[in-house]
Amino acid sequence: MRGLVMKKFFAVVAAALVIALALWVALRVQQANRQMKVTELLPKATLILTHVSDFKQTREQWHASDLYALWQEPALQAWLQKPLAELTKKRDGRPSFAEFLQLGPKNGFLALTSIDNNEPKFIGGFHFDQPEASARRYMEERKAPWLAKSNSAKRGKINYQEHQIETVDAGRFVLATVYDRNWFFAANDLASLKALLDRADRLKKNVAGGSLQENELFNSARKHLPSDYEGMLFIDLKPFVEKLLPLLAMTGQPALTEQWQKLKQVSGIAGSFGFLRGKMHETTFVAMPQRDPGEKLTRPSLAAASKDTFFYSASLTHWTANWPLSGASSRQTLPPFLQQLSDAVGRAGISQNEMSAAFGDEMEVIGEWAAGAQWPALSVSLTVRDAPRARKIADALTSVELAGASWARSEKDGVSYYSTSSLGGFVPISPALAVSDRKLMAGTDATAIKAAMTQRRAPAAELQKSASFHDAEAQVPAGESAFNYIDTQLLFERADAAVRPLLLMSATIYPAWGNKIDAAKLPPPDAIAKHLSPIAMSQRYIDDGYLSESVGPMTFNEASIGLIGVIAASYIYLQRGVGDLFLQATPTATPSPTPL
Repeated sequence: MRGLVMKKFFAVVAAALVIALALWVALRVQQANRQMKVTELLPKATLILTHVSDFKQTREQWHASDLYALWQEPALQAWLQKPLAELTKKRDGRPSFAEFLQLGPKNGFLALTSIDNNEPKFIGGFHFDQPEASARRYMEERKAPWLAKSNSAKRGKINYQEHQIETVDAGRFVLATVYDRNWFFAANDLASLKALLDRADRLKKNVAGGSLQENELFNSARKHLPSDYEGMLFIDLKPFVEKLLPLLAMTGQPALTEQWQKLKQVSGIAGSFGFLRGKMHETTFVAMPQRDPGEKLTRPSLAAASKDTFFYSASLTHWTANWPLSGASSRQTLPPFLQQLSDAVGRAGISQNEMSAAFGDEMEVIGEWAAGAQWPALSVSLTVRDAPRARKIADALTSVELAGASWARSEKDGVSYYSTSSLGGFVPISPALAVSDRKLMAGTDATAIKAAMTQRRAPAAELQKSASFHDAEAQVPAGESAFNYIDTQLLFERADAAVRPLLLMSATIYPAWGNKIDAAKLPPPDAIAKHLSPIAMSQRYIDDGYLSESVGPMTFNEASIGLIGVIAASYIYLQRGVGDLFLQATPTATPSPTPL
């Protein structure tokens, strides 16, 4: 009987051991297969990191956005049919992004981990849900065109720990890749890839100085970003500034060196991108000391913005840090016109502190485009603290001729007006400046500046009371150090009314433009405008840096970059078109017969 009890006891113990072993194995397998955090894989001293959390989710969010709805507008697609068809031809045979999404990619990243000895080291990778064979097939298709162009590239394999690293040696460039538990990793430095694998295999140990998740600067900046972002960017600026400063000093340009010295106050930058109810949402954090503690925006000119205002901006200026014209070292690198302004400021004895004493710290910019007007009018306003100083500065600035035209000064009702003749050209403007005891205004329309300075009654605050402005402002936190607003629908409608006749006329005069885009198929204005809505951006100081947020059909930074790109591309395109038109219009001279 006792022997039977002992047998049962040992059977229970054995079963318990088997269950414990199975649980331990299952736990180890689960831990091995879990999706590691990107911050666990990268070294603590990572300089730049870009991260996309979920490619498929990002694409779904993009397809639900206002901007994608605009892109899918049938009238727009018909207008862009020719260039899109040409682009499709160039992409034939290449692996598409849709094929990449079939892998179920998540946590895609690309990082710059070192710039020692002026040799940048990059690491990138992503996690995939499909079998490894599918990922290998896709990546080999991406490598094939590059390998075909490099006859000297040598392929090899290296066994490291339990991993097999594949290398492509093309002389000065080496690409090392590896597959590990549904991860694909690539680097241009073999040692960096090995260190990443060490972190992936032994996450709880301090490998090669720790991981990025232990980086204080990264953690400090990252905590201000939303957790549900689609894409994220982190930059540690200090190593770049430290390397560039000695090089700038060798150029002998003190002004440039001084500007980069100021960048030493910026520790790092972190930004995220996502979507919010169909709108794009961007958050940016700049780690740096606060410039003017306690100063906040009051936006005194906002009430003067009308229903025709498409752009409004208010920001703190920090004159003593940024005013460049009064320093002798700064004048050496300025364009000729600004050099003349600098000389005029110097002759007037205006120091850097003069600007801060004469004007308030808040600058406001208003852009208005009235219905029927060919071009918009821009104005800049500052609060005047010291009227005599403000007029002294205005006198110095307007002592320099503008495009060969001198300034005329007049006085009326305590306001000093400075005006010059209208500047002709493709975009005619009438520059003007006005100074009173309370405000300085400068702008591109002399009539508008005079009307604003002589206004007796309280402004109607049309923009401030509008529903579109109110809704856009509510999308972002209160702007304490900066606030920007763009009415993209109003801007497009006014620009379309001004530019459309020119495009149609250009297509008539220069038919070759129709080879790229059919001007006859220009989308109706309402087909585009219905997808547009205002953009709002605010900035405030929080904890140890400046936090900016922007919401709209596109973000403020994207709109700024896009506008610059459109202007530059239009200028180049029109310049080439006009040049070709001139060559076509110039008759070819017939050579005279050579006398015998």
